[in-house]
Amino acid sequence: MKTLILGAGGVGGYFGGRLIEAGGDVTFQVRPARARNLAATGLVIKSPLGDAKLAVKTIEDAAGSGAFDLVIVSCKAYDLAPAIDAIAPHVVAGAIVLPLLNGMRHHDDLRARFGTEQMIAGIAQIEATLSPAGEILHKSEFARMVFGPFEEYPPTPRAQSVLSDFATLCGSANFSSKLLDPVDQALWDKWVMIGTLGGITCLMRGATGDVMAAKEGRELIEELLQEAISVATENGYPPSADYLVNARKLLMAPGSTFMASMLRDIEKGGAIEADHIIGDMYRRAHEFGHDANVLRMVYCHLQTYQARRARGGL
Repeated sequence: MKTLILGAGGVGGYFGGRLIEAGGDVTFQVRPARARNLAATGLVIKSPLGDAKLAVKTIEDAAGSGAFDLVIVSCKAYDLAPAIDAIAPHVVAGAIVLPLLNGMRHHDDLRARFGTEQMIAGIAQIEATLSPAGEILHKSEFARMVFGPFEEYPPTPRAQSVLSDFATLCGSANFSSKLLDPVDQALWDKWVMIGTLGGITCLMRGATGDVMAAKEGRELIEELLQEAISVATENGYPPSADYLVNARKLLMAPGSTFMASMLRDIEKGGAIEADHIIGDMYRRAHEFGHDANVLRMVYCHLQTYQARRARGGL
């Protein structure tokens, strides 16, 4: 099978590189500057699971690129609109689309453009970033991808075949993977986790262990977690008791340096996924009649940062 990955940053670059190591036919669609960087240095991965330097195939647009079986979208949510335009020719040509974004709103945007028959979904669980030199810096021994069809939209024979082939390829790669049918619960579980983690660490500008060191820090984490749980539950996907036990261990470990990538983006003065991860969760909570006071405060905080950044005030 032929796989196209839109983007070669921390997520797309890491998983794409590992798929190449496993013998996968992978091409990256990237911007011109990244294409030049990859041509000059190769795709460089630095990881506790093993370093790699790989020659990779890149394209800058769809013209003359040939057909692909699968397109993996690994951009940030604030780049989704141009990403949809960029992959449109591949989807028209028959490619199945697998987005690896956080939250849920991007599925609606992709379905609005492409329909449901060529859409599957997934999540990436990894702490990785792109260095100034363009290297993929993987910061732990954990790297996992979960993917599958939606409960509401059973896969077509074509999508099922692509999923099966992709699962086989992932099974040979240097990361954990799982094909879930359906994948919806995993999507909502990840959003509950990332919404709580991103919300609390960005609001408090510190790691979860720093929040836990504050008076009533645990209580505030729990309140935000409950607001996120309520949104998932109202949508029919309450997290399991076992999942929440593990989530609380991660979110409430004293002394932990666990923090969201969104906080790192704020500390660098970068763009953030405020509307997609926090704003959409707050909107849904409000529509269901929940006060969601912590989500409201987090979202206001992030919008304030965005407004200050937009006027050059950082």
